[in-house]
Amino acid sequence: MLLTKRSIPFRDITITDDPALAAEMHERSGSHLVPQVFIGEQLVGGFDELCALDKSGELEKMLGG
Repeated sequence: MLLTKRSIPFRDITITDDPALAAEMHERSGSHLVPQVFIGEQLVGGFDELCALDKSGELEKMLGG
């Protein structure tokens, strides 16, 4: 909802039924928890980290805005 509310385009990838995608996400993030948020190739973390970046203004900077 945060990304939609801010009109930030995103791609939602469901890994539940795809073990290969789940393994890739774990390899990239080091975590089995979802969601895992990436901006480009950079791991932001989960929802709490995304919210913290938004509140601090860093999310806008990361997105080049």
